[in-house]
Amino acid sequence: MFPLPDKLVVGITGGIACGKSTVCKKFEELDWQVISTDSLAHEILQFDREVIDQIVNRFGVEIKDNRGNIDKTQLADVIFSNPSERLWLEQLLHPKVREKWISSINISSQSNFVVEVPLLFENDLYSLFTKTISVHASTNHQFLRLQQRSLSDPEIIARLNSQMSVDEKSNRADFVILGEGDPQFIVRQIKLFLSLL
Repeated sequence: MFPLPDKLVVGITGGIACGKSTVCKKFEELDWQVISTDSLAHEILQFDREVIDQIVNRFGVEIKDNRGNIDKTQLADVIFSNPSERLWLEQLLHPKVREKWISSINISSQSNFVVEVPLLFENDLYSLFTKTISVHASTNHQFLRLQQRSLSDPEIIARLNSQMSVDEKSNRADFVILGEGDPQFIVRQIKLFLSLL
């Protein structure tokens, strides 16, 4: 059952580099409150001493950068090359991330929220949302965007393979937004979605 009955909470998901952040930004411009679970995870990795200690215990002090913080690039290299380590980290982080965003919605005076959750369907979280949107893009488009982020082809493939396919996410979502093309086209799609709520 949806746990926040007095709120309208839309879950935004989709494949990596499909345009989720752009869609969230457009919702924000329409006065929706936006929550990024990736940002919450980064906060936890930086400030949650219990999480930091567990990661260092598992991967060694080499997982820290020269400022003593968790080296997120190195951590990504480890988890995307080893599914069991990725699962371990997800089981450590995801409950804390979920607790944070649900709590922030509960205490907010706002009514309309979008929560960007890349692994929404992988983690069976659809019951936490009023509606779900999957942001869709072609594999070629994902590759181009990830190459622009300076990832190598093997790194890109590892990241794409770590998630449910874009097509499967689109099949499961209540609504699909095409994340390619003109930003105004994205806005028109969002407004169509809002008209159907």
